[in-house]
Amino acid sequence: MVYVMAVDGLGDASVTLRQDGVQGAPKDTVPVLLMIGSAQRAGGLELPRVVRLPRTLEIGRARGESGDESDGRLGVPDKLLSRSHLRIERVPGGVDAEDTGSLNGTFVDGRRLAGRVRLSDGNLLLFGGHAALFRRVSEEALTAIAEDLTTPFGPVPTASPALATTLWRLRRLARSGTEVLITGETGAGKEVYARAVHAASKRAGRLVAINCAAIPGELAESELFGFIRGAHSTANEAKTGLIQAADGGTLFLDEIGDMNPRLQAKLLRFLQDREVTPLGSTTPRRVDVQVVAATNNAGETGELRSDLAARLGAQAIRIPALRERIEDLGVLIRFFLTAGETRPAPEIEPAAFHALCHYGWPRNVRELQKVVHEALAVSEGATTLRLSHLPDVVTAVMEPSARPGAPAAPARRSSPSRAELEELLKQHDGNVAQVARTLDRQWAVVWRWIVKFGIDPVRYRK
Repeated sequence: MVYVMAVDGLGDASVTLRQDGVQGAPKDTVPVLLMIGSAQRAGGLELPRVVRLPRTLEIGRARGESGDESDGRLGVPDKLLSRSHLRIERVPGGVDAEDTGSLNGTFVDGRRLAGRVRLSDGNLLLFGGHAALFRRVSEEALTAIAEDLTTPFGPVPTASPALATTLWRLRRLARSGTEVLITGETGAGKEVYARAVHAASKRAGRLVAINCAAIPGELAESELFGFIRGAHSTANEAKTGLIQAADGGTLFLDEIGDMNPRLQAKLLRFLQDREVTPLGSTTPRRVDVQVVAATNNAGETGELRSDLAARLGAQAIRIPALRERIEDLGVLIRFFLTAGETRPAPEIEPAAFHALCHYGWPRNVRELQKVVHEALAVSEGATTLRLSHLPDVVTAVMEPSARPGAPAAPARRSSPSRAELEELLKQHDGNVAQVARTLDRQWAVVWRWIVKFGIDPVRYRK
């Protein structure tokens, strides 16, 4: 029996297939497929995002319009899949995957499956226009994922165990009104989740965001604490400081590690007594504010005072980098494709979607947003985003020689002509994966040629 929660355009649901005991599997984790997204759905899904693996799971093209699921089978609405495409089986000691003779092949971490392979935590599976991640996940993490899929804390719901457990904690800290210190790489989404903390706190006041790195050192104190008239030579009028402006709401201190040490000491005093004394005044003013701070260097460079860091949070809340939560790549792509757009989201060419899944995203979600927006601009309203619309740095990952640690690629013949490609498709009954193997090229590269020539491989199937 299959149990499915409500599904929307982002595939925000989970499905549980019958589970049988398998010896050798870790007792404190559950093997699951975390569905990343569908190229045909602009990164979104018509499927559950979390699939608990039964003893045997058969994945293939859906028999009906909207997909079909039954004991041990997951039907995927994807014309590039075969009826029987992929089998995942729990065996003593682990979980194996095997392509079941599909036309277009199954890829694990960029390599086409040939025979059975033992899956490891974090393996990326590509089949047709769909992508999924194999994970071993604790029940606590699955509970956190289910909570966020039902009630997203941020702009998009997460199926990432790392981010879901982080947001489970952050959600509860937001409601408590305590200070919060958020850490993470540049572009990972620290400000996004600081704003989510403010929204979840239900505080009546507004959120006041301050980029500590952007305030000149000589002005920082007066900007934060304000001043009274006559406090200095240019103080013709009294000025309310940013801390007091956030009274009743949330004060977000971004890049707090870049604040000068003397000002950090004054901020620490404010956090202890919740009183602000404007420059030139001797009268403290009580301020009711929740403080959320963010930094990308807490505990690494020593720029953030240890006593201030401890006062901001007993445990810093780290937002995982995008490469650590690739499970959310599809919903993030769809979010960026549809935000502020009135037209329907375009489909994504499978090869382009595969490239987006393989790329390492060193500049995180901010880089993904830029890549998606630029691809939209380059496509000029096309109904499909293609590999050619993506920047070279992303498409380069589709060549084996461009991957870190890969051996030098042997000399290869030039790309085939249209007639040669059609002849190969005819020889291999429209099997793109077989053509790629014959040409010693990746499936995505051959698919790019097929699109370039406007060839429909389905015509060559027998």
